[in-house]
Amino acid sequence: MSSIPNLVTCLRVVVNRESQTFHIQWSDNHDCRFPLDGLRRACPCAGCQGHEKMHKLPDPEIFHLPALVRWENVKVEVAGSVGLRLTWDDGHNSGIFTWERLRAMCPCR
Repeated sequence: MSSIPNLVTCLRVVVNRESQTFHIQWSDNHDCRFPLDGLRRACPCAGCQGHEKMHKLPDPEIFHLPALVRWENVKVEVAGSVGLRLTWDDGHNSGIFTWERLRAMCPCR
């Protein structure tokens, strides 16, 4: 997994229910926009990925698949200094999306 360039930080996170997107604005002016359903499918926890895959990045195609669920109540909280914990409508919140993982998974790449 590639790391974030030195001194780059997350400036803003926006969950847009209408467009079903998760937007991260970085301090180096890079923007990442994830489809919510793709991000849910990419949950890095062992329960979703299995222990053998939880540290691997998902196939980028996951962010181009048609949505199976419309997410209406996604909650975002900072998980210490390492990243974000998302709580989904289905109650799932086990996965911590590290800053490095979020940047490496960016669909624009």
